Amino acid sequence: MIPDYVICLECESPVYVFEWEDGKVVEAVCTVCGNEDPETFATEDQMEALASDRRWDTHDHG
Repeated sequence: MIPDYVICLECESPVYVFEWEDGKVVEAVCTVCGNEDPETFATEDQMEALASDRRWDTHDHG
């Protein structure tokens, strides 16, 4: 299923114009920061998964 938008991981802005193929972004341009790397865009679900992944938390939990 093609998402309504993807999120730029560089500036966290929504991007509504993009090319989607085989379940991933193959082309997109963020109009806010100019990012064009398809690997640095995520769906809302992917973004939520990244946010809940404790491995990327920079706060000390010990």
